[in-house]
Amino acid sequence: MVQLKQVSLRLKSIKNIQKITKTMKMVSASKFTKAERELSSARPFGYGPRKFYESSHLVKPEKKPDDKSKEEPAPEPVVGKDEEGKDAKKVRRLYVAVTSDRGLCGGVHSGISRRIRKNLTDRRAEPASNKLICIGDKSRAILRRIFSENMLMNVKDIGRISPVFADASAIAASIMQSGFIYDLGEIYYNKYFSAVKYELTVIPVFHKDKIERAPNMHAFDDVEEDQLESYSEWTLAALLFYALKESAASEQSARMAAMDNATKNADDMIKKLTLLFNRTRQAVITRELIEIISGAAAL
Repeated sequence: MVQLKQVSLRLKSIKNIQKITKTMKMVSASKFTKAERELSSARPFGYGPRKFYESSHLVKPEKKPDDKSKEEPAPEPVVGKDEEGKDAKKVRRLYVAVTSDRGLCGGVHSGISRRIRKNLTDRRAEPASNKLICIGDKSRAILRRIFSENMLMNVKDIGRISPVFADASAIAASIMQSGFIYDLGEIYYNKYFSAVKYELTVIPVFHKDKIERAPNMHAFDDVEEDQLESYSEWTLAALLFYALKESAASEQSARMAAMDNATKNADDMIKKLTLLFNRTRQAVITRELIEIISGAAAL
């Protein structure tokens, strides 16, 4: 028979956990409101560079999502003449995983890590030509075990406070100073749609040399090399800032939903344990009464 003390300790611990999850849900709701408000002002930072990539024919124009699927397709890079003969293994790629240091938010971070791991495995990526940047400890903890040789850098202290443009600028400057010249960069992040929906999205990003050789670059006015270099650095920082803001809103909404589900599950466990406790206590009282009556009858 289950001991009353064990059930009592278990019931007490579940009640304490429920208090924690309920508090975390309230905190996440407050942070989510702030992240959603800041996201509206950060979305132009992602729209401008992507529109430039489309105008210069670096990426194919985005197709409107089908009414049945309701999914936003990721823009596909245009393959130039100098890359048509290149082997897929020789294309220098940069993978940027936008996550954070904090967990307890469902599969927000693990989904990004799984997608990058799948792409690296399918492309049979060589460490020399495929580098990985992990923004946040969650993606680093998953990917470094398999792709430690592909790691270019890791960014910590993400997710504790709301990201600002200075954070994205520092990450972009570190990428430019790393010396790795990539043909195509891919930023993996979670795009926020609503409090109950987010989708894993990939944004392409290009190096200055690739932008300079864009098929439709002649449509723009004469651009000097230093201006193009400054714009390419700003484009990288703007896309990173946009991805950080989208991921922050998605993370807070997912954490709020996860803590709500955890609170409900704790409530169900408390009801079952309370019922078990009452039944066990009643059984103990009944057994003691039987022993007393049996002892009195024997006398």
